[in-house]
Parts: sequence; structure tokens; C-alpha cells
Amino acid sequence: MEFVDRVLAAWNAHDPKAVADLYMEDGVREEFFITRARCEGRAAVQEQVVMYLTAMPDLHLETRHVAQFAGGVTIEWTLTGTHKGDAEGWPAKGEPVLLHGSTSFDLAGDHAREERVYGDFAILLAGAGLIPGVEAPTS
Repeated sequence: MEFVDRVLAAWNAHDPKAVADLYMEDGVREEFFITRARCEGRAAVQEQVVMYLTAMPDLHLETRHVAQFAGGVTIEWTLTGTHKGDAEGWPAKGEPVLLHGSTSFDLAGDHAREERVYGDFAILLAGAGLIPGVEAPTS
């Protein structure tokens, strides 16, 4: 699907503006992680992307599965990178990052009206040594 290709290309090019331009001007990106972030509008989305790319300058996103539905698409993905920069609630320790998650986009034409992101953020904290006794995934 063209939209999914554009999502991957923008994130993997490390281009925050290109990611933000995937959304309607008043589009919403909401993350259902421990931090529960909600970005409203392209500027807020772009700011959040900058934060992630600062935290993981080698961030790479791959799809595991794509499913289209009436008015949208869901992507199962794997994010990899190295945590080199601090992010709110997630201090950098230089550890490798591996996160599996899924994203559901409600689309209006070729732009996202709303995105909902789900992933196991606790596993990222465990990989940083912030949750004792929980090991980060290796694949």
C-alpha cells in the first residue's frame, strides 16, 4: 500500500517533516505506552518525531504485517536502533533497542486523520535497566 510505503520511507529517512506531512493539518497521533503521548497537528507530530530521532539516531522501522480496512490500515512493525540520546522518562545508556508494536491509521484520502500506536514500552525501560528482572527482547 502506498501510504505504508510513505510511512516507512519518511521514518527511515529520518525526516520529521516528511512524517508530519503524512497527517492532515489537524491530524492526531496517540501513543498508548507508559508515557501516553497525544500529538494534535503536524507541528506536534514533527516535534515528537524529532525527540525519537534524537534518542535513537539510527532508528529503523520495518513492517511485519499490514492489514487494510475500510478507511484505514494497521501495521505491525519492528523498530530497531541504539538509544544514544535522553528522552523523557527514558535516560540514554547506549543500549540497543528492539521494539515490536502496531499502529492503526484512520485515513482521509492519502493523509492520516488519526494514528493510534501500541507497543511494549516497558520492554524498552527494561532494556535500559530501569525495570529489574525483565529482559529486553533480542529478536
